[in-house]
Amino acid sequence: MSRTPRFELDAGVRRRDDGRQLVGGTPPRLLRLSEAGARVLDRILAGEPPAGHAAEALTRRLVDEGLVHPVPGDGADDPPVTAVIPALEGGERLVALVTALVDEGPVVVVDDGSRDGSGARAAAAGARVIRHGSPRGPAAARNAGLRAVETELVAFLDADCVAAPGWRRGLAALFVADPALALAAPRVRSAPGATALARYEEHSSPLDLGPHAGLVGPERRTAYVPAAALMARREPLLALGGFDEAMRFGEDVDLVWRLVTAGHRVRYVPASEVGHAPRPSVGAMLRQRAGYGSAAPDLSRRHGAASTPLRISPHTGAVWATALTGSAPLTAAALAGSCATVARRGNDRAARLALVDLALRGHGTATRHLSRALLREWLPLSLLAAARHPRARRLLLAAAAVDHLAAAWPSEGGPAPRELPATLALRTLDHFAYATGLWRAAISHREARALLPNIDAAGEA
Repeated sequence: MSRTPRFELDAGVRRRDDGRQLVGGTPPRLLRLSEAGARVLDRILAGEPPAGHAAEALTRRLVDEGLVHPVPGDGADDPPVTAVIPALEGGERLVALVTALVDEGPVVVVDDGSRDGSGARAAAAGARVIRHGSPRGPAAARNAGLRAVETELVAFLDADCVAAPGWRRGLAALFVADPALALAAPRVRSAPGATALARYEEHSSPLDLGPHAGLVGPERRTAYVPAAALMARREPLLALGGFDEAMRFGEDVDLVWRLVTAGHRVRYVPASEVGHAPRPSVGAMLRQRAGYGSAAPDLSRRHGAASTPLRISPHTGAVWATALTGSAPLTAAALAGSCATVARRGNDRAARLALVDLALRGHGTATRHLSRALLREWLPLSLLAAARHPRARRLLLAAAAVDHLAAAWPSEGGPAPRELPATLALRTLDHFAYATGLWRAAISHREARALLPNIDAAGEA
Protein backbone atom coordinates (compact mmCIF):
# COMPACT_ATOMS: atom_id res chain seq x y z
CA MET A 1 0.00 0.00 0.00
CA SER A 2 1.13 3.51 -0.67
CA ARG A 3 -0.32 4.64 2.65
CA THR A 4 0.27 3.30 6.13
CA PRO A 5 -2.74 1.31 7.38
CA ARG A 6 -4.28 2.52 10.61
CA PHE A 7 -4.92 0.11 13.46
CA GLU A 8 -7.22 -0.12 16.45
CA LEU A 9 -6.96 -2.23 19.58
CA ASP A 10 -9.38 -5.14 19.76
CA ALA A 11 -12.46 -4.26 21.81
CA GLY A 12 -11.84 -7.21 24.14
CA VAL A 13 -8.21 -6.29 24.87
CA ARG A 14 -7.12 -4.11 27.78
CA ARG A 15 -3.73 -2.50 28.26
CA ARG A 16 -2.20 -2.59 31.74
CA ASP A 17 1.12 -1.90 33.41
CA ASP A 18 1.79 1.36 31.55
CA GLY A 19 0.74 -0.24 28.28
CA ARG A 20 3.17 -3.15 28.50
CA GLN A 21 0.51 -5.81 29.13
CA LEU A 22 -2.19 -6.77 26.67
CA VAL A 23 -4.98 -8.81 28.27
CA GLY A 24 -7.83 -10.38 26.36
CA GLY A 25 -8.52 -11.39 22.80
CA THR A 26 -10.09 -14.58 21.46
CA PRO A 27 -8.79 -17.06 22.46
CA PRO A 28 -7.91 -15.10 25.65
CA ARG A 29 -4.26 -14.42 26.39
CA LEU A 30 -1.80 -12.28 28.29
CA LEU A 31 0.96 -10.70 26.22
CA ARG A 32 3.89 -8.84 27.83
CA LEU A 33 5.57 -6.14 25.78
CA SER A 34 8.95 -4.57 26.32
CA GLU A 35 9.24 -0.82 26.69
CA ALA A 36 10.17 -0.64 23.02
CA GLY A 37 7.24 -2.90 22.08
CA ALA A 38 4.80 -0.69 23.99
CA ARG A 39 6.11 2.33 22.09
CA VAL A 40 5.62 0.50 18.78
CA LEU A 41 2.02 -0.22 19.74
CA ASP A 42 1.47 3.41 20.70
CA ARG A 43 2.80 4.53 17.32
CA ILE A 44 0.72 2.19 15.15
CA LEU A 45 -2.44 3.02 17.13
CA ALA A 46 -1.67 6.69 16.45
CA GLY A 47 -1.43 5.98 12.71
CA GLU A 48 2.37 6.06 12.42
CA PRO A 49 4.21 3.39 10.41
CA PRO A 50 6.21 0.70 12.24
CA ALA A 51 9.87 1.62 11.86
CA GLY A 52 12.34 -1.24 11.42
CA HIS A 53 12.15 -5.01 11.12
CA ALA A 54 11.45 -5.61 14.81
CA ALA A 55 8.55 -3.15 14.81
CA GLU A 56 7.13 -4.67 11.64
CA ALA A 57 7.42 -8.17 13.10
CA LEU A 58 5.62 -7.11 16.29
CA THR A 59 2.88 -5.44 14.25
CA ARG A 60 2.41 -8.62 12.20
CA ARG A 61 2.19 -10.68 15.39
CA LEU A 62 -0.40 -8.38 16.95
CA VAL A 63 -2.47 -8.51 13.75
CA ASP A 64 -2.10 -12.29 13.35
CA GLU A 65 -3.23 -12.90 16.93
CA GLY A 66 -6.19 -10.57 16.59
CA LEU A 67 -5.04 -8.10 19.25
CA VAL A 68 -5.12 -5.16 16.83
CA HIS A 69 -7.09 -4.71 13.62
CA PRO A 70 -6.55 -2.62 10.50
CA VAL A 71 -9.06 0.19 9.97
CA PRO A 72 -10.35 1.11 6.49
CA GLY A 73 -8.86 4.32 5.14
CA ASP A 74 -10.29 6.99 2.86
CA GLY A 75 -10.52 4.73 -0.18
CA ALA A 76 -7.74 6.42 -2.15
CA ASP A 77 -5.85 3.12 -2.42
CA ASP A 78 -8.86 0.91 -3.22
CA PRO A 79 -8.43 -1.46 -6.18
CA PRO A 80 -11.44 -2.00 -8.48
CA VAL A 81 -14.32 -4.11 -7.19
CA THR A 82 -17.23 -5.74 -9.02
CA ALA A 83 -20.54 -5.96 -7.16
CA VAL A 84 -22.57 -9.17 -7.51
CA ILE A 85 -26.25 -9.11 -6.54
CA PRO A 86 -28.26 -12.37 -6.44
CA ALA A 87 -31.92 -11.47 -6.98
CA LEU A 88 -35.28 -13.21 -6.98
CA GLU A 89 -38.22 -10.84 -7.49
CA GLY A 90 -35.96 -7.93 -6.50
CA GLY A 91 -38.41 -5.17 -7.39
CA GLU A 92 -37.75 -1.55 -6.47
CA ARG A 93 -35.11 -2.42 -3.87
CA LEU A 94 -32.96 -4.08 -6.52
CA VAL A 95 -33.19 -1.05 -8.83
CA ALA A 96 -32.28 1.28 -5.95
CA LEU A 97 -29.29 -0.88 -5.02
CA VAL A 98 -27.98 -1.04 -8.58
CA THR A 99 -28.41 2.71 -8.93
CA ALA A 100 -26.36 3.25 -5.75
CA LEU A 101 -23.54 0.98 -6.94
CA VAL A 102 -23.03 1.57 -10.67
CA ASP A 103 -20.97 4.73 -10.25
CA GLU A 104 -18.44 2.84 -8.08
CA GLY A 105 -17.65 -0.05 -10.41
CA PRO A 106 -19.16 -2.87 -12.47
CA VAL A 107 -22.39 -4.43 -11.19
CA VAL A 108 -23.49 -7.97 -12.06
CA VAL A 109 -27.06 -8.98 -11.21
CA VAL A 110 -27.86 -12.69 -11.27
CA ASP A 111 -31.61 -12.88 -11.88
CA ASP A 112 -32.48 -16.20 -10.25
CA GLY A 113 -35.68 -16.97 -12.14
CA SER A 114 -37.62 -13.78 -11.33
CA ARG A 115 -41.05 -13.24 -12.90
CA ASP A 116 -41.42 -9.56 -12.03
CA GLY A 117 -39.08 -8.14 -14.67
CA SER A 118 -36.26 -7.59 -12.16
CA GLY A 119 -33.55 -8.49 -14.65
CA ALA A 120 -34.69 -6.03 -17.31
CA ARG A 121 -35.07 -3.24 -14.77
CA ALA A 122 -31.60 -3.93 -13.35
CA ALA A 123 -30.12 -3.82 -16.85
CA ALA A 124 -31.83 -0.51 -17.50
CA ALA A 125 -30.24 0.81 -14.29
CA GLY A 126 -26.77 -0.08 -15.59
CA ALA A 127 -26.10 -3.65 -14.43
CA ARG A 128 -24.89 -6.60 -16.44
CA VAL A 129 -27.56 -9.28 -15.98
CA ILE A 130 -27.14 -13.06 -15.91
CA ARG A 131 -30.47 -14.87 -15.95
CA HIS A 132 -31.42 -18.28 -14.58
CA GLY A 133 -34.52 -19.72 -16.19
CA SER A 134 -35.72 -21.08 -12.84
CA PRO A 135 -34.65 -20.40 -9.24
CA ARG A 136 -31.48 -22.24 -8.22
CA GLY A 137 -30.97 -20.62 -4.83
CA PRO A 138 -28.76 -17.81 -3.53
CA ALA A 139 -25.57 -19.91 -3.41
CA ALA A 140 -25.85 -20.84 -7.10
CA ALA A 141 -26.65 -17.22 -8.00
CA ARG A 142 -23.61 -15.90 -6.14
CA ASN A 143 -21.39 -18.53 -7.79
CA ALA A 144 -22.67 -17.57 -11.25
CA GLY A 145 -21.77 -13.97 -10.53
CA LEU A 146 -18.40 -14.96 -9.10
CA ARG A 147 -17.49 -16.81 -12.29
CA ALA A 148 -18.47 -13.80 -14.40
CA VAL A 149 -16.40 -11.27 -12.47
CA GLU A 150 -13.16 -10.04 -14.06
CA THR A 151 -11.75 -7.98 -11.17
CA GLU A 152 -9.68 -9.54 -8.40
CA LEU A 153 -12.16 -8.40 -5.77
CA VAL A 154 -15.90 -9.04 -5.67
CA ALA A 155 -18.54 -7.58 -3.35
CA PHE A 156 -21.63 -9.71 -2.75
CA LEU A 157 -24.77 -7.81 -1.75
CA ASP A 158 -28.25 -9.25 -1.33
CA ALA A 159 -30.98 -7.48 -3.27
CA ASP A 160 -32.72 -6.35 -0.07
CA CYS A 161 -29.62 -4.51 1.15
CA VAL A 162 -29.45 -0.73 1.24
CA ALA A 163 -25.98 0.55 0.35
CA ALA A 164 -25.17 4.21 0.43
CA PRO A 165 -22.59 5.44 -2.11
CA GLY A 166 -19.14 4.96 -0.62
CA TRP A 167 -20.19 2.14 1.75
CA ARG A 168 -17.09 0.13 0.84
CA ARG A 169 -14.63 3.03 0.98
CA GLY A 170 -11.28 1.74 2.28
CA LEU A 171 -12.46 -1.85 2.59
CA ALA A 172 -10.83 -3.06 -0.64
CA ALA A 173 -7.46 -1.59 0.40
CA LEU A 174 -7.34 -4.02 3.33
CA PHE A 175 -6.87 -6.83 0.81
CA VAL A 176 -3.87 -5.04 -0.69
CA ALA A 177 -2.31 -4.62 2.74
CA ASP A 178 -2.90 -8.25 3.76
CA PRO A 179 -2.26 -10.97 1.14
CA ALA A 180 -3.72 -13.60 3.50
CA LEU A 181 -7.08 -11.81 3.65
CA ALA A 182 -9.64 -13.71 1.56
CA LEU A 183 -12.89 -12.23 2.80
CA ALA A 184 -14.06 -9.15 4.72
CA ALA A 185 -17.56 -8.28 5.83
CA PRO A 186 -19.09 -4.92 6.71
CA ARG A 187 -21.65 -4.49 9.43
CA VAL A 188 -25.20 -5.27 8.25
CA ARG A 189 -27.66 -3.10 10.17
CA SER A 190 -31.39 -3.66 10.02
CA ALA A 191 -33.11 -0.63 8.53
CA PRO A 192 -35.34 1.32 10.95
CA GLY A 193 -39.08 0.77 10.74
CA ALA A 194 -42.33 1.68 12.45
CA THR A 195 -43.43 -1.81 13.53
CA ALA A 196 -42.48 -3.64 16.73
CA LEU A 197 -40.79 -6.30 14.59
CA ALA A 198 -38.67 -3.72 12.75
CA ARG A 199 -37.61 -2.17 16.05
CA TYR A 200 -36.76 -5.62 17.42
CA GLU A 201 -34.63 -6.45 14.38
CA GLU A 202 -32.91 -3.09 14.69
CA HIS A 203 -31.36 -4.37 17.93
CA SER A 204 -31.48 -8.16 17.47
CA SER A 205 -31.06 -8.96 13.77
CA PRO A 206 -28.93 -12.11 13.29
CA LEU A 207 -27.23 -10.30 10.40
CA ASP A 208 -25.92 -7.54 12.67
CA LEU A 209 -22.78 -8.80 14.41
CA GLY A 210 -22.24 -5.66 16.44
CA PRO A 211 -19.76 -2.79 16.60
CA HIS A 212 -16.51 -4.64 17.34
CA ALA A 213 -14.02 -5.51 14.60
CA GLY A 214 -12.18 -8.80 14.66
CA LEU A 215 -10.81 -11.85 12.95
CA VAL A 216 -13.51 -14.39 12.09
CA GLY A 217 -13.49 -18.12 12.80
CA PRO A 218 -15.11 -20.87 14.88
CA GLU A 219 -13.11 -20.07 18.03
CA ARG A 220 -13.23 -16.30 17.63
CA ARG A 221 -15.62 -13.75 19.14
CA THR A 222 -17.13 -13.47 15.65
CA ALA A 223 -17.58 -17.05 14.44
CA TYR A 224 -18.94 -16.27 10.97
CA VAL A 225 -20.17 -13.41 8.79
CA PRO A 226 -23.42 -13.41 6.78
CA ALA A 227 -23.47 -13.47 3.00
CA ALA A 228 -25.90 -10.54 2.89
CA ALA A 229 -22.87 -8.29 2.38
CA LEU A 230 -19.32 -9.53 1.79
CA MET A 231 -16.17 -8.50 -0.04
CA ALA A 232 -13.88 -11.29 -1.17
CA ARG A 233 -10.79 -12.13 -3.14
CA ARG A 234 -12.02 -14.02 -6.19
CA GLU A 235 -9.34 -16.71 -6.55
CA PRO A 236 -9.56 -18.30 -3.06
CA LEU A 237 -13.32 -18.62 -3.44
CA LEU A 238 -13.01 -20.22 -6.86
CA ALA A 239 -10.32 -22.59 -5.56
CA LEU A 240 -12.73 -23.84 -2.88
CA GLY A 241 -15.65 -24.14 -5.26
CA GLY A 242 -17.45 -21.01 -4.04
CA PHE A 243 -20.63 -21.30 -2.02
CA ASP A 244 -21.98 -24.82 -1.57
CA GLU A 245 -25.07 -24.91 -3.77
CA ALA A 246 -26.50 -27.91 -1.91
CA MET A 247 -27.05 -25.73 1.18
CA ARG A 248 -30.19 -23.58 1.39
CA PHE A 249 -29.14 -22.07 4.73
CA GLY A 250 -25.70 -21.79 6.33
CA GLU A 251 -23.79 -21.66 3.05
CA ASP A 252 -22.10 -18.45 4.20
CA VAL A 253 -20.96 -20.01 7.50
CA ASP A 254 -19.68 -23.05 5.61
CA LEU A 255 -17.68 -20.90 3.18
CA VAL A 256 -16.11 -18.85 5.98
CA TRP A 257 -15.04 -21.96 7.88
CA ARG A 258 -13.63 -23.60 4.76
CA LEU A 259 -11.59 -20.49 4.04
CA VAL A 260 -10.24 -20.39 7.61
CA THR A 261 -9.43 -24.12 7.52
CA ALA A 262 -7.54 -23.58 4.25
CA GLY A 263 -5.33 -20.99 5.96
CA HIS A 264 -6.97 -17.81 4.69
CA ARG A 265 -7.92 -14.85 6.85
CA VAL A 266 -11.47 -13.54 7.26
CA ARG A 267 -12.27 -10.18 8.88
CA TYR A 268 -15.32 -8.44 10.27
CA VAL A 269 -15.01 -4.70 9.58
CA PRO A 270 -17.94 -2.80 11.15
CA ALA A 271 -16.42 0.56 10.22
CA SER A 272 -18.09 -0.16 6.86
CA GLU A 273 -21.87 -0.50 6.97
CA VAL A 274 -24.82 -1.47 4.80
CA GLY A 275 -28.50 -1.55 5.65
CA HIS A 276 -30.84 -4.49 5.30
CA ALA A 277 -34.63 -4.55 5.14
CA PRO A 278 -36.22 -6.22 8.19
CA ARG A 279 -38.48 -9.23 7.76
CA PRO A 280 -41.92 -8.10 6.54
CA SER A 281 -43.86 -10.10 9.14
CA VAL A 282 -43.41 -12.16 12.30
CA GLY A 283 -44.15 -15.30 10.28
CA ALA A 284 -41.37 -14.45 7.83
CA MET A 285 -38.97 -13.87 10.73
CA LEU A 286 -39.86 -17.23 12.30
CA ARG A 287 -39.37 -19.06 9.00
CA GLN A 288 -35.98 -17.39 8.59
CA ARG A 289 -34.85 -18.32 12.11
CA ALA A 290 -36.08 -21.90 11.72
CA GLY A 291 -34.11 -22.09 8.49
CA TYR A 292 -30.98 -20.90 10.26
CA GLY A 293 -31.47 -23.56 12.92
CA SER A 294 -31.94 -26.25 10.30
CA ALA A 295 -28.44 -25.56 8.94
CA ALA A 296 -26.68 -26.43 12.22
CA PRO A 297 -26.70 -30.25 11.83
CA ASP A 298 -25.33 -29.99 8.27
CA LEU A 299 -22.62 -27.61 9.47
CA SER A 300 -21.81 -30.02 12.28
CA ARG A 301 -21.47 -32.90 9.83
CA ARG A 302 -19.10 -30.84 7.69
CA HIS A 303 -17.13 -29.00 10.39
CA GLY A 304 -17.46 -31.03 13.59
CA ALA A 305 -17.06 -29.11 16.85
CA ALA A 306 -16.90 -25.78 15.03
CA SER A 307 -20.70 -25.68 15.12
CA THR A 308 -21.03 -26.42 18.84
CA PRO A 309 -23.75 -24.38 20.60
CA LEU A 310 -21.45 -23.81 23.56
CA ARG A 311 -17.68 -23.81 24.02
CA ILE A 312 -16.58 -23.79 27.66
CA SER A 313 -13.40 -24.29 29.64
CA PRO A 314 -13.08 -26.89 32.42
CA HIS A 315 -12.83 -24.03 34.95
CA THR A 316 -16.15 -22.55 33.86
CA GLY A 317 -17.73 -26.00 33.82
CA ALA A 318 -16.64 -26.56 37.42
CA VAL A 319 -18.14 -23.22 38.51
CA TRP A 320 -21.44 -24.06 36.83
CA ALA A 321 -21.51 -27.53 38.38
CA THR A 322 -21.25 -26.05 41.87
CA ALA A 323 -23.87 -23.41 41.00
CA LEU A 324 -26.31 -26.24 40.19
CA THR A 325 -26.06 -27.42 43.80
CA GLY A 326 -27.80 -24.22 44.83
CA SER A 327 -25.09 -23.39 47.36
CA ALA A 328 -23.85 -19.81 47.09
CA PRO A 329 -20.79 -20.46 49.33
CA LEU A 330 -19.72 -23.44 47.21
CA THR A 331 -20.18 -21.45 44.01
CA ALA A 332 -18.15 -18.54 45.39
CA ALA A 333 -15.44 -20.96 46.51
CA ALA A 334 -15.30 -22.56 43.04
CA LEU A 335 -15.06 -19.15 41.40
CA ALA A 336 -12.30 -18.07 43.79
CA GLY A 337 -10.44 -21.33 43.22
CA SER A 338 -10.65 -20.88 39.45
CA CYS A 339 -9.27 -17.35 39.69
CA ALA A 340 -6.49 -18.46 42.06
CA THR A 341 -5.46 -21.26 39.69
CA VAL A 342 -5.26 -18.90 36.77
CA ALA A 343 -3.44 -16.21 38.79
CA ARG A 344 -0.60 -18.61 39.63
CA ARG A 345 0.48 -18.46 36.00
CA GLY A 346 1.49 -14.81 36.42
CA ASN A 347 5.08 -14.03 37.38
CA ASP A 348 4.30 -10.76 39.17
CA ARG A 349 1.39 -9.01 40.86
CA ALA A 350 0.38 -7.05 37.75
CA ALA A 351 0.26 -10.21 35.65
CA ARG A 352 -1.72 -12.08 38.30
CA LEU A 353 -4.31 -9.30 38.52
CA ALA A 354 -4.58 -9.22 34.73
CA LEU A 355 -5.15 -12.98 34.59
CA VAL A 356 -7.85 -12.81 37.26
CA ASP A 357 -9.59 -10.08 35.30
CA LEU A 358 -9.34 -12.24 32.17
CA ALA A 359 -10.78 -15.25 34.00
CA LEU A 360 -13.73 -13.30 35.39
CA ARG A 361 -14.56 -11.85 31.99
CA GLY A 362 -14.34 -15.33 30.50
CA HIS A 363 -16.77 -16.73 33.06
CA GLY A 364 -19.18 -13.87 32.36
CA THR A 365 -19.08 -14.37 28.60
CA ALA A 366 -19.50 -18.13 28.93
CA THR A 367 -22.47 -17.64 31.26
CA ARG A 368 -24.22 -15.48 28.65
CA HIS A 369 -23.56 -18.14 26.04
CA LEU A 370 -24.88 -20.88 28.35
CA SER A 371 -28.04 -18.87 28.97
CA ARG A 372 -28.68 -18.57 25.26
CA ALA A 373 -28.03 -22.28 24.67
CA LEU A 374 -30.52 -23.23 27.40
CA LEU A 375 -33.15 -21.03 25.76
CA ARG A 376 -32.35 -21.82 22.14
CA GLU A 377 -30.37 -24.91 21.11
CA TRP A 378 -31.31 -26.91 24.22
CA LEU A 379 -34.81 -25.47 24.68
CA PRO A 380 -36.74 -28.79 24.46
CA LEU A 381 -34.47 -30.36 27.08
CA SER A 382 -34.65 -27.23 29.25
CA LEU A 383 -38.45 -27.25 29.21
CA LEU A 384 -38.60 -30.96 29.96
CA ALA A 385 -36.23 -30.61 32.90
CA ALA A 386 -38.05 -27.53 34.19
CA ALA A 387 -41.35 -29.40 34.13
CA ARG A 388 -39.92 -32.07 36.44
CA HIS A 389 -37.41 -30.39 38.72
CA PRO A 390 -37.73 -27.13 40.71
CA ARG A 391 -33.99 -26.55 40.52
CA ALA A 392 -34.12 -26.79 36.72
CA ARG A 393 -36.96 -24.23 36.72
CA ARG A 394 -34.83 -21.84 38.73
CA LEU A 395 -31.91 -22.37 36.35
CA LEU A 396 -34.12 -21.70 33.33
CA LEU A 397 -35.53 -18.54 34.89
CA ALA A 398 -32.00 -17.32 35.67
CA ALA A 399 -30.94 -18.06 32.08
CA ALA A 400 -33.94 -16.15 30.76
CA ALA A 401 -33.07 -13.17 32.96
CA VAL A 402 -29.45 -13.11 31.71
CA ASP A 403 -30.44 -13.57 28.07
CA HIS A 404 -33.25 -11.04 28.07
CA LEU A 405 -31.17 -8.45 29.89
CA ALA A 406 -28.50 -8.83 27.21
CA ALA A 407 -31.21 -8.36 24.56
CA ALA A 408 -32.87 -5.39 26.23
CA TRP A 409 -29.68 -3.48 26.96
CA PRO A 410 -27.14 -4.22 24.19
CA SER A 411 -23.83 -2.37 23.97
CA GLU A 412 -25.25 0.41 21.75
CA GLY A 413 -28.46 1.15 23.56
CA GLY A 414 -31.65 -0.81 23.27
CA PRO A 415 -35.40 -0.62 22.94
CA ALA A 416 -37.38 2.02 24.75
CA PRO A 417 -38.95 0.84 28.05
CA ARG A 418 -42.42 0.75 26.49
CA GLU A 419 -41.10 -1.67 23.84
CA LEU A 420 -39.59 -4.18 26.29
CA PRO A 421 -42.64 -6.51 26.43
CA ALA A 422 -42.72 -6.81 22.64
CA THR A 423 -38.95 -7.22 22.52
CA LEU A 424 -38.95 -10.05 25.04
CA ALA A 425 -41.90 -11.77 23.37
CA LEU A 426 -40.23 -11.62 19.95
CA ARG A 427 -36.94 -12.87 21.38
CA THR A 428 -38.74 -15.84 22.93
CA LEU A 429 -40.38 -16.64 19.57
CA ASP A 430 -37.00 -16.13 17.87
CA HIS A 431 -35.36 -18.75 20.10
CA PHE A 432 -38.31 -21.14 19.75
CA ALA A 433 -38.20 -20.98 15.94
CA TYR A 434 -34.45 -21.59 15.84
CA ALA A 435 -34.78 -24.57 18.21
CA THR A 436 -37.61 -26.01 16.10
CA GLY A 437 -35.54 -25.89 12.93
CA LEU A 438 -32.47 -27.27 14.67
CA TRP A 439 -34.15 -30.22 16.39
CA ARG A 440 -36.21 -31.12 13.35
CA ALA A 441 -33.08 -31.24 11.18
CA ALA A 442 -31.00 -33.02 13.85
CA ILE A 443 -33.61 -35.79 14.17
CA SER A 444 -34.15 -36.03 10.42
CA HIS A 445 -30.42 -36.30 9.66
CA ARG A 446 -29.55 -38.22 12.85
CA GLU A 447 -26.86 -35.66 13.61
CA ALA A 448 -26.65 -34.84 17.33
CA ARG A 449 -23.26 -33.12 17.35
CA ALA A 450 -24.88 -29.74 16.72
CA LEU A 451 -26.43 -30.07 20.19
CA LEU A 452 -23.30 -31.01 22.11
CA PRO A 453 -21.08 -28.60 24.08
CA ASN A 454 -17.33 -28.52 23.56
CA ILE A 455 -15.08 -28.60 26.62
CA ASP A 456 -12.16 -26.53 25.42
CA ALA A 457 -9.08 -26.43 27.64
CA ALA A 458 -7.46 -24.05 25.12
CA GLY A 459 -10.06 -21.49 26.10
CA GLU A 460 -8.65 -21.15 29.61
CA ALA A 461 -7.18 -17.81 30.50
